[in-house]
Amino acid sequence: MELESIIQISRFPEGKIALFFRGELNRERSARLWTDLLYLLQREAPSEIVCDLQAVERVDTAGIALLRGFKQRCDEQGIDLGFVHLPEIAQRFLQQGQPAQEAVSTDVPALSWISRLGRWGRAGAGPAMDLVRFLGEVAAAGIKVVRHPKDLRSAEFLQHLQEVGVNAVLLICVLNAMTGLIVVFQGISLVSDFGADIYVADMVVRSVAGQMAPVLTAIIIAGRSGAAFAANIGTMKIRQEIDILSVLNFNIPAFLVLPRVLAVAVATPMLIMLADASGILGGMITSKVVLDIPMPSYIAEVQSALEPKTIYTGLIRGAAFGIIIGLTGCFQGLRTENSADSVGVRATRATVISIILVILADTIFAVLFNAFGW
Repeated sequence: MELESIIQISRFPEGKIALFFRGELNRERSARLWTDLLYLLQREAPSEIVCDLQAVERVDTAGIALLRGFKQRCDEQGIDLGFVHLPEIAQRFLQQGQPAQEAVSTDVPALSWISRLGRWGRAGAGPAMDLVRFLGEVAAAGIKVVRHPKDLRSAEFLQHLQEVGVNAVLLICVLNAMTGLIVVFQGISLVSDFGADIYVADMVVRSVAGQMAPVLTAIIIAGRSGAAFAANIGTMKIRQEIDILSVLNFNIPAFLVLPRVLAVAVATPMLIMLADASGILGGMITSKVVLDIPMPSYIAEVQSALEPKTIYTGLIRGAAFGIIIGLTGCFQGLRTENSADSVGVRATRATVISIILVILADTIFAVLFNAFGW
């Protein structure tokens, strides 16, 4: 274990442990030590820990973040942690964030109206500025990946692609097949009055493939993947994993956000194509059972009614819906506060906002496609 080569461990009665650090606490070592220190807390379950840094040659910002994170974790578990021979620079950083509100005077002067207006504007514009900054960082990371495709974390991209796409195939197919069934039953009374039962296939194509399948698929993905993105990233933020990655100079948008956004942007159009096929299949089976329409006749009518632009517009919508869902889920996850309740709040908010934005985007696409004759 890396811990044994950098830290000498001495154990004492009553659950006391002394850790003698040596060498350098730099970026490379701190990243590996963090996991080993957490394992040490779980394995030993000490009541008191003393960290001796006399043999430490150099401490950089990553080492300070390691010590500070270790102290916070010990405080959470009720472990008494002390430092001996702590370098002065590390001591100053570790003392930051300690409660010092007792020394603050309670006599706060009244703010002028212009100051109150400024604070109100700043509080209102804060989330908007965070969103603009987030979108800019993600766009910059995306441009960098386009120029250097090897920078994309392909393993994580494929993992998220499986979670978003492959794991949702059954749910998407079943729900859209049921949608095709519903459209057939809704259209029976209309087409039967004119003796044109075959035109129920046209209704399925125009209703399911043209409009309902993209929106329904996007809503399902928003509920599954958008909320999952927000919960996963929010949990990482509560555990201070994102803070550690930032201290270690990782690009958070490129490291965490971009693989998720690309995965959902690629998976959504593919799922929409499956949704179209499932809806048409569900309509065909229902038409055969209820209206006794021969399957070859149904398929021929579908081929005449299904235009290539219907498929193209669905794919365009799917890619846009996927980007919206991925960005919304990741943004809400990064805005998680340091509380367990905040994870659920952000996951719910990511789902609701994603659905609203998907419907709004679908409305905009409908207007644009109609204007261009699509």
